[in-house]
Amino acid sequence: MTGPLTSNTTIPLLARLAQFNEKRHEAITSNIAGIQTPGYKSRDLPVAAFQQALTQAARKLTTPQSPFPGSFPPNFLPIELPVSPVSPGTSVESIDALFPDELFASETIPESELSLQDGGKRSIEHEIMEMRKTLLLQSFALQLINTQYGMLQTVISERLA
Repeated sequence: MTGPLTSNTTIPLLARLAQFNEKRHEAITSNIAGIQTPGYKSRDLPVAAFQQALTQAARKLTTPQSPFPGSFPPNFLPIELPVSPVSPGTSVESIDALFPDELFASETIPESELSLQDGGKRSIEHEIMEMRKTLLLQSFALQLINTQYGMLQTVISERLA
C-alpha cells in the first residue's frame, strides 16, 4: 500500500481510514437508494471493530516520548505526551494484519425503534447524518495524508539543495 519512506508515519493508518470510509460511503448510499424499498435491510460496516483495530495499529506504530526525558515521572503531566514513530521493526505488513477484510465488508445493521408501514425500520435522517460524518472523516484523512506527503517532499527537496 505504501512504501518504506512512509512506513514510520501515520500515512498507512490514514490510508486504511480512507479505504474504510470509502466502503462505508458505498454502504450508506445503498441504504439511501433502498430507503423506499419494502423490506429493505440497512447495511453498514463494523465501525466499532474498525476503530478498535485503528487504535491497536496506532499503538503499535507509536510510543510515548517525554519532551524532557528523565525530568518527570510517568503520568506527571495532566496531558497526553506526543508520540513518535517506533523502531524500524514495526512494518506496514504487521499493521495491515490488524485490518482483516471483514472490517471492510458491509453487514446488516440492527433495526431502530421506528417502524414503517411495511415493518421496515429505515430512517433517511439517520443515513444522511452518517453520510455526512463519513464524508467529513474522509476529507480529514485525505487532508492529513496530503499534508504529510507535502512535509516529506519538503524534507527531500531540502536535502537535495
